[in-house]
Amino acid sequence: MSSSQNVEQPIVDIPVTLEEVFSLQREESVFVAGGTLLQLNWESGQHKPNHLISSHKLDRLKGITEETLNGENYLRIGSSTLLSACISDINIQKRAKIITEACAKIAAPAVRNRGTIGGNVCSRVGDSIPALLVLDAKLEFFNGTSTYIITMTEWLQESQLAGPPLLLSILIPCNKSGQSCSFFQKIGRRESFTAAIVSTAGFMKLRNEIITDIKLAIGGGAHLPQRLADGEAYLLNKDWKKTNWQEFRALLETSFQSYSDPFITDSYRRKAAANMITAKILQILKNDKGGEAKRCI
Repeated sequence: MSSSQNVEQPIVDIPVTLEEVFSLQREESVFVAGGTLLQLNWESGQHKPNHLISSHKLDRLKGITEETLNGENYLRIGSSTLLSACISDINIQKRAKIITEACAKIAAPAVRNRGTIGGNVCSRVGDSIPALLVLDAKLEFFNGTSTYIITMTEWLQESQLAGPPLLLSILIPCNKSGQSCSFFQKIGRRESFTAAIVSTAGFMKLRNEIITDIKLAIGGGAHLPQRLADGEAYLLNKDWKKTNWQEFRALLETSFQSYSDPFITDSYRRKAAANMITAKILQILKNDKGGEAKRCI
């Protein structure tokens, strides 16, 4: 008998209501949507859970809609929305094009056709997270008795607990008045099939020559996705034509922690991120007709 025949397969439950989800939950239960990350983990030798709870039939986790919450307008993306749908959806392209750009650079087409944005977020290292951070995204969870909303920044700072809540949706504030631009960039050793060396994202508003709003974030690979508060503070309310961009780039390079692996040093990752962000911001500000200005809303 082969060793594969001796491997105990997990039990898979497929609830149809949110309440049923938590009645089925056990100590080792794991939520699963597309299952692409779980499959990758298993193939790398990680422990296979005994019990999976599928979100496949939970309608509350599906759909892309515009909603109003507490007087604010949001784009709501259900956590079971496929990455490929995030690329093609007209509402996302119009309201949060940076999400389209980020999802288009996640893995290979076959993975994007199966993987979900909720799974990418819940991995805590997904490439969509830096883009969502600069859009001030919020997350809607169900804890078994009620729903609650938390900012993505707050959620990333929380420790991962056993028996986690279920991610229902991602809420993106709809862009307010004023011209804004955004960008997402990813460096990888190969285009689609490896984890990013580093991913960066940015969102910016400009009035005359003054940067009136700026949000920057990094992630990718094993980085904990995070906002770059020092860099944001340096640029906010500055006249971009009078800004010392070399000083800004140097500040970025030392403003976050990275890591080394057998292939790439932490110093290289920090330098690459700082260079990418600085170059992209300047490209936008100079209104480069090569393409970036077209991303302004």
